[in-house]
Amino acid sequence: MVRKLRILVITYLPWRNDVSVGNSYSNIFKGMEDRIEFAHIYFRDDAPDNALVHRYFHISEKGLARSIWNRQYVGREFCLENSQGGRKREFSSRYNRLRKLRWELFLLGRDMIGRMGKWKSNGLDAFVLDFKPDLIFGTLGYVPVVNQMMIYLKTKFDIPLVTYPWDDYYSWKRISFSPFYWIRYLSERRLIRRCAQASEYLYTITEKMRNEYEAFFQKECRILYKGYLFDEENKPEIHASVNEPIHLIFMGNIGNGRWKVLAKIAQAITRINIESPKAFFMDVYTLSPVDDKISGLLNIDGVSKLNKPVPNEQVLATQRSADILIHVEPTNRADKSFFRLSFSTKLVDYFYCGRCIMAFGGNTASMDYLKSKDAAIVEENMEGIENTLRRVAESPAVIGQYAEKAWKCGRDNHDIKKIQERLYNDFIEVANLK
Repeated sequence: MVRKLRILVITYLPWRNDVSVGNSYSNIFKGMEDRIEFAHIYFRDDAPDNALVHRYFHISEKGLARSIWNRQYVGREFCLENSQGGRKREFSSRYNRLRKLRWELFLLGRDMIGRMGKWKSNGLDAFVLDFKPDLIFGTLGYVPVVNQMMIYLKTKFDIPLVTYPWDDYYSWKRISFSPFYWIRYLSERRLIRRCAQASEYLYTITEKMRNEYEAFFQKECRILYKGYLFDEENKPEIHASVNEPIHLIFMGNIGNGRWKVLAKIAQAITRINIESPKAFFMDVYTLSPVDDKISGLLNIDGVSKLNKPVPNEQVLATQRSADILIHVEPTNRADKSFFRLSFSTKLVDYFYCGRCIMAFGGNTASMDYLKSKDAAIVEENMEGIENTLRRVAESPAVIGQYAEKAWKCGRDNHDIKKIQERLYNDFIEVANLK
């Protein structure tokens, strides 16, 4: 019998079920605890919240900043018998404004702190030596210190590295007039290339990304999605009738201009509801920073409501209370360029809900996927939002039809048992444990 595979996961954010990356990793690896043991290194000053990891090494961002001047090494190991329920850090309103604006100078400063900080410590080395990982698995992205660490640990301890990019972090298809942006991007890009080339292979999140990244890095890329058990036992009831008003729910990040698309949906509902009272109502649940302008556009009596996120254990039930689940992609040129290769992992959650999906916004890989699978009602023309909603209101039977199509797409393409079997075999092979 093969012993448990030991995987060292490295990310910028802590592994949390209420954050996109952590949620996806929990989804992908849940149920594999009998075959895989995890340890996790992360940077953001926040607490983990997952059921899979017990051993951690945290390198504090604040500590990294201080270490530039005091020259003291940063990082601490800790263990949690139960990592679930870790309280999410509340950030200041000032920090949230910076998150919302994503000032390039602020991000460049974060990158420089990671580069200059004292994180290559004896404590880090001891943590790795004691855990004895068979492979390193990490998110390949735009935070240089994460990529630096993956290269450092792979090289120093001769551990196979597998990386997982989520967005277009490398191509030149991007738009910015900020000199700080280009300084940051050029610096990050070099490290991304080094890290990709140090990888045994890469996982990507879409076919389009796989094709481009294989050409960029001359490395094999394999697609890795989230998944669920799409069997009859878990299939929800597909309702023959709908609520009055038809209930729309959006869950997720409203940044990168997504709130503007949601505002257009709310405006369209306002006009439709004047002619047909109680035609639609939309609930928006988000963790994203919200200012008075966004709040005013999305809190409209009888039309839409902006809500704080529900606890993770209530997400599925809340989503299944909807008639229609809303997916939104950015529409401005800069954000469309960045997200053009991305696949929204939330869509797999939507498929599992067995509810009709309506997708609005710019053309990205997510929208291409939904169209190719006929898994959602897709509208990429912002001027067409109102007409698309009207057609649904006039023919509500389409809601049940697309609920069935969403479930079928999940069943055919996101079966977690198949995903995990392929993943485990990949890892065993690269770790040379066969």
